[in-house]
Amino acid sequence: MTGKFRILYYYPSLNFDTGSPRAMASFIESLDRQVFQPVYCAAGDGPLPQALRALGVEIVPGEAGSVGYRHPFDGLASIMRQITRLKRWKIDLLHVNGFFWNTDLVLAAGLLRIPVVLHVHNPETVGFQNLDRFAARKVLFCSRSEMANCGNVERLAGRTEILYNAIDTARLGAGKSIRDQLGLATKEIAIGMVGQIIHRKGVDILIGAARQLLRQRDDLVFLIAGPTMPGHEEYSRHVHKAAEESDLRSRVRFLGSRSDIPDFLASLDIFVLPTRAEPFGLVVIEAMGAGLPVVVSKVGGIPEIVSSPEIGRLVDPLVPEAFAAEIAELLALPDLGRSIGERSRQSVISRFDIKTAGRKLGGIYLDLLRVKERHGIA
Repeated sequence: MTGKFRILYYYPSLNFDTGSPRAMASFIESLDRQVFQPVYCAAGDGPLPQALRALGVEIVPGEAGSVGYRHPFDGLASIMRQITRLKRWKIDLLHVNGFFWNTDLVLAAGLLRIPVVLHVHNPETVGFQNLDRFAARKVLFCSRSEMANCGNVERLAGRTEILYNAIDTARLGAGKSIRDQLGLATKEIAIGMVGQIIHRKGVDILIGAARQLLRQRDDLVFLIAGPTMPGHEEYSRHVHKAAEESDLRSRVRFLGSRSDIPDFLASLDIFVLPTRAEPFGLVVIEAMGAGLPVVVSKVGGIPEIVSSPEIGRLVDPLVPEAFAAEIAELLALPDLGRSIGERSRQSVISRFDIKTAGRKLGGIYLDLLRVKERHGIA
């Protein structure tokens, strides 16, 4: 084969304010463009296609859907349409950011003997009737914890691999403080989190910890950056109302979605993530990459990131009192934990930098593509 390998990416959401699409964009950015040409299949326009377009990704219009057993002829027609698209787009490998159910695009690639990579970022079970598992040549998991908790993972024997999410540590480290824009006074200590305003992310736990800490000192401000997700409006109203209670003295502020995460992190003194579940924790490595001391939940893949107290604090049990105690320990240090933050940054650079991830992902792609070439598959 001559020219670049064309890698088609698919992810159903067009949003760009959650971990999975940001992780996908980072992996795409990490690729060697002398070897690979990334292509993204988009069902419309939105923040994610716009972000990928800015990275020089080719955007092609299209969408994928599930094929049902009850309507086999409709399913076959859908697969044939995808086969036509894959041929027209001249795709060499398909990378799907998820493990979906009998996806027509995946099945079409399988029939064309195009290598398929499924990338798991959320809790999954490998269903017996899910044909995607047969089409996949490789299934990547964002953490060891996520793979260990995947139901019926043995059905993928010999095709699984851990590929940790990655970040551009240079970009995260180059963030500029916007404390003035955030309304922070010089002597105020900013404690922040980034996450969706949903129960799983534990915003209520952070508010409870803030309530306890503000009884002891009045120089703390808690900043929460992230969107309210559809279907979680009641929880959002609950935590917003809690933040307005008099004992918090307007010291808990919701900032909504932000596109300036490096600058936001550069404005903080301590990062907190009291999440109740987390497959990996992309925002944790982002905060560590920005040189912040982190206080985070001991759940999911996070202990694989924060592997010792020297680079961050893991909290268990997930209650306000425990988070307040760990934050108070950092506040009592002469440097507010900045030395911990610097060690955490160095740890992230060595393990989760985008260049390291790009080399590993590129190697996975080439291994699969060489198999394709050896077997003479067009």
